[in-house]
Amino acid sequence: MSQRGIRNTCIAVLILLAFGVNGQHEIRTEQDLILALSGKDPLIDQVLSNRERHRLQMVYTPVDGEVGETIHSITGEYFFPASTVKLPIALLTLEKLKKEGISLDSYLRFNRDIDCGNQRFIDLSRKYNLSFRQMISELMVVSNNDYYNSLYHFLHPATINKELLKKGYAGTNIYRAFTGCDREEQLSCNSFEVLNNEMVALEESVRIMPLKVMEDHYQYNEALLLGSKHENDEGVIVSGPYDFNYNLEIPLVELHKMLMSLVHPANFSEHERWDIREEDRRFILGLMGMYPRELKKSKYRNSERWPDTIYKYILVGEQKQGVRTISKIGLSYGFATETAYVIDGNGKGYFLSISIYVNENDTVNDGDYEYNEVARPFMARVGKILLENN
Repeated sequence: MSQRGIRNTCIAVLILLAFGVNGQHEIRTEQDLILALSGKDPLIDQVLSNRERHRLQMVYTPVDGEVGETIHSITGEYFFPASTVKLPIALLTLEKLKKEGISLDSYLRFNRDIDCGNQRFIDLSRKYNLSFRQMISELMVVSNNDYYNSLYHFLHPATINKELLKKGYAGTNIYRAFTGCDREEQLSCNSFEVLNNEMVALEESVRIMPLKVMEDHYQYNEALLLGSKHENDEGVIVSGPYDFNYNLEIPLVELHKMLMSLVHPANFSEHERWDIREEDRRFILGLMGMYPRELKKSKYRNSERWPDTIYKYILVGEQKQGVRTISKIGLSYGFATETAYVIDGNGKGYFLSISIYVNENDTVNDGDYEYNEVARPFMARVGKILLENN
């Protein structure tokens, strides 16, 4: 055999060793993960070659009957978690309901104690008997912000962050609702009653947290000044970066762990698990796999306004696949972040969390981002390649 023939044979053997006889790549390291994704799709290659600009981060855990080792591709750079914060808020709400012996069909009624920002969640609580079941359902499936605000006030930031820290989530900071209140007002929560058949099951007074307690959990960082321009509170585009200091924070590895410990609690120590009723665990996992049309409200059956792919990017994003994803997504300020559990009928799949930044004009808060052009197809194609790789 010629030297060229020997060399080509060696290359072929190396490729087989790397990818297996079926073209599959065994993923054990970050380099393996990138290699498994490379050369299969132009958009994926484009994003991977511009990882810094896209602030791309991924956390991947293979599942083949048993949960494998987690592989990180983490920059450590800040990303705005947006609606992914609704996952821990929903789970902490279920913990509180269990602790207080309150059913999912009980409902909240707020008093108007804190006069700031968008108070629609208070009005809704006083006009309708909104059960925890309904609020958590729409919170998780269609990302309802009013119900996030309700549950934030139900829990209070002091409790939210204390309980998350006890579970080991030291990098997660949730000290604001989506009400538009200023930093200090976000730390005061309205009084409320929880009612069951018009009988009071729980009531709590106004709770106020000192600003310094929150600020002690943050360190000002100039790296959190993003963009060359931003839209200010008056809706005017101005020069200079947008300041993400003292904002919502969930490191991607912690978001990934939150989902893993929900799906496979036995794999985690007792203090890391969500202390929720088993029926509530099944309830929220069911919600995280649902499409909007599967909710009871008829308005969510409008497939143009609420397509199956609207809040599911990983695997499902471009077109509905045969495999359901259990996931939660967050989209805001150009950041697209999703944590997902994907499993096929043979028990093979993965946990995958991705955060990508798509803001071509480098202007923050103007609503002009490439979610559909870049984030959605990138995350969908990555999910598909990794499932095929299994």
